Amino acid sequence: MVLNTRTPLAPGTQVAIGLPPVRPAPAEPFDPLRGRDWPALRETLEVLAKADPAGTRTLANAILPQANPRLAATLLAFTGQVKKGDARTWLGDEAAKALDALGRTDLLEKLEDDFKQLARQAAEALPGEWKAYSIPFSDGTELHRILMHVRQPDPDEVDEDAKEGDGHGPQANRFLIDLTLSRIGDLQLDGLVRPRRFDLILRTHMPLPPEMRHEIGQLFHNSVETLGMAGAVSFQAGTQGWVAVQPRQTGGVGVSA
Repeated sequence: MVLNTRTPLAPGTQVAIGLPPVRPAPAEPFDPLRGRDWPALRETLEVLAKADPAGTRTLANAILPQANPRLAATLLAFTGQVKKGDARTWLGDEAAKALDALGRTDLLEKLEDDFKQLARQAAEALPGEWKAYSIPFSDGTELHRILMHVRQPDPDEVDEDAKEGDGHGPQANRFLIDLTLSRIGDLQLDGLVRPRRFDLILRTHMPLPPEMRHEIGQLFHNSVETLGMAGAVSFQAGTQGWVAVQPRQTGGVGVSA
């Protein structure tokens, strides 16, 4: 550091340097289809964790979609509450009461506003009858938002043996989730969920090692068995078969496969 002064300073002279205060960047408005952060939810979990770390970990494991045996259940529970625009029920009564006791009902109000935006977005059917949901996803250490597309499948997408006794297929949901993982790269989860069956396709550009496929298969089998369901997981490698729901140049959304 060089000080240009007209008068030489004596050794030991104290110099005070004033810097303008650093102002935090204003928070970006919540956008259901853009961004990976969810400020209101992140702050809510942080506030609850300071008051009750163990209870908040239990809550997060129960409601946040994660790569674990409860993935399908937590996804459906979240999208169900989004359709209602009901953040309070999704978060749980105990957490809502804890926020009230901590004087942070403002966080619950922010979450309610976010859920209303999510509900409006999900109500807009895209070409192919897909609906877009921005969902929270935990990797065990960080909280992110990822985009999931959901629709009710056509009859020919539902197995014959999954139909009801009257010949009509039960209510089913197909979902698509696109992830980019540090080791695997691009990964697409293509799931078909019915009342008693859950089938999943994992698509990657490069084939997964046999031991990894075996491990994923065992984990999937144990998961659906724990839920009292049947199902199978299959793997597809390469560029064929990928389903893309992406904006058109006109601002709409198109589907390609």
